[in-house]
Amino acid sequence: MSKETYSHEPERTLDDDLISVPGYDPDLQPTAGETRKAKMKVDLCILPFIVVCFCFLQFDRTNISNALTDTLQADIHVNNSAINLAQTLFTVGFIITELPFNVISRYIGPERFLPVTMFVWGVATWCQIFIKNASGLIAARFFIGALEGGYIPGFALYISQYYTNQELGLRYAIFWASNSFAGILGGPLSIGLLSLSGRHGLHGWQWLFLIEGLLTCFLGIVAYLYLPHSPIHPKTFFRQSYNIFTPREASIVVTRVLNDDRTKAPRAQGHRQLRTITLSDVRSTFIDWRLYGHLAAAFLSMLMISPMNTYAPSIIRSLGFTSLQANGLNSVGSAGALLLSVTLAYSSDRSRERGIHIAIGYLWGAVGLLWLALAPDSSGKWLLYGGVVWTQMGMGCAQAISAAWLTTKMPDRKRPVALAAYVMSIQLANLPGNQLFRTQDAPRYTRGLIIAASCAIAAAVIILAWKVLYRLFDYGDDLAARQSTESDNPSRMGDQV
Repeated sequence: MSKETYSHEPERTLDDDLISVPGYDPDLQPTAGETRKAKMKVDLCILPFIVVCFCFLQFDRTNISNALTDTLQADIHVNNSAINLAQTLFTVGFIITELPFNVISRYIGPERFLPVTMFVWGVATWCQIFIKNASGLIAARFFIGALEGGYIPGFALYISQYYTNQELGLRYAIFWASNSFAGILGGPLSIGLLSLSGRHGLHGWQWLFLIEGLLTCFLGIVAYLYLPHSPIHPKTFFRQSYNIFTPREASIVVTRVLNDDRTKAPRAQGHRQLRTITLSDVRSTFIDWRLYGHLAAAFLSMLMISPMNTYAPSIIRSLGFTSLQANGLNSVGSAGALLLSVTLAYSSDRSRERGIHIAIGYLWGAVGLLWLALAPDSSGKWLLYGGVVWTQMGMGCAQAISAAWLTTKMPDRKRPVALAAYVMSIQLANLPGNQLFRTQDAPRYTRGLIIAASCAIAAAVIILAWKVLYRLFDYGDDLAARQSTESDNPSRMGDQV
């Protein structure tokens, strides 16, 4: 009697998933001009709009610094301790929702979920016009922070489905440079809005919160209607749809991205077939040694962000400038940060090197902090102002490169969790960062500046150590070998809940 045999369904491979992805064509051979045109549409029609949305996230979480140059403190009777607590709870709210919101965003699509959260935090922003005391300020900042959670890693993953991994450094830098764009625009915008003080019985800071919050709500609605599900799947309303890409251009975008990194196949489908994040995915991400160098370096390098965002206009004003001048001059450092971050990212993509470029960005910020902290009190106001500008140029200028590096070091199933953890580490830095600038240290805050500079130097050391570890154990900065290895191991492709 013959042995009983069983038939088994063939194991599904990543190549099988590629064939099933709408828009993927393994035989597609576009010309250089067609590829350039398709990529340019992403650069001009998708990325800039996401940058604008990110700008309003930055407006709504930092406009308290502009409000402090007006009469906010006197009107609601708060001191630096209450403001620091409000900013700390903003960070707590952001951290609490970061991973859950990213899981939801992954499941239903960031182009669906994130515009909704944007609309709601816009409502919370303009509702700040009703705050009367420290308790109201603290509650408002907490809810705004909680509603902004998941936005950055969610849209970072959304962007990745339009670009190859070698192109992500520069595009992430442009995405993260939204902080700089917001800083450039925030100063002049705040001058105009604060100057409305007294109109219709509202203070200048109330006009600031009201107008910026309403604009955020409007942009959230536009984002929900505009952003496509994927290159091949536009939004459809009342049986009408419009895609910025022609079918061939959409196929070019999908095919070149998946040929570069086959593990992006599940994300590229743009429907609810997107794999959900499992507990196993979370666990495997947090036991991956590659994650922790990026987290530690991001945390240490970003201690400077919250206190400088909150108090930079006040520091500039203390040098002898008026309130309106301080808000305007506060934009100069953001313009420099934009130039520096894009330059570093462009050089990093071209040279295919990450670690040294990140370390340069961290050390740039450290130099500015020490400049501002150690310059003699007798120094002229413009010399001290130069330290503020130099510091602002280095604030976060290398975080996009590190995020791009982490993204391409992690397989697709780990990327959402890794990016959420990365952004959480940046936000966690705000907790000690919010306590660095004490009232008794005003107006120079020398103690806090030196602590932040020391941490930024430590971050540079860590990221350079991780570069060495990658060279020894994980294919170095060149990502092609690792991507090939991960793509050839599809054992996790069917893991869903």
